[in-house]
Amino acid sequence: MPGETALDSTTAIRYLNGDPAVIARVTALRTVVLPVVVVGELLFGAENSSRPLENLTRYLQFIDACTFVPMGRETAGLYSRTRSVFKRKGRPIPDNDLSIAAQCLEHDWTLATDDEHFANVEGLMVERWQ
Repeated sequence: MPGETALDSTTAIRYLNGDPAVIARVTALRTVVLPVVVVGELLFGAENSSRPLENLTRYLQFIDACTFVPMGRETAGLYSRTRSVFKRKGRPIPDNDLSIAAQCLEHDWTLATDDEHFANVEGLMVERWQ
């Protein structure tokens, strides 16, 4: 699956909320990849929304239509190395985002995101879907 595009939570939410620009880009992808942490963040968001049953059903349908890849030992190593780099620089980023970045690095995925701090992860290919 190298060369695929993975969605960050912000991009997946924009898709689920009907953003026409994101819908067009997602539907043009051959495969929609969701890092495991993104799946967790989506489920958490649905369960804690004002309409949990409606949103959980809709989010699960979306998740089921995507490719979901569990994390492995290589992801853990990349997470550790990336977190160490950011700690030394004094610019930490959220742990969940480090895990997303590590999984994308492991599988050579491009990450579609709105979060600017991903651009600072060395070797991570990032697309901003405006």
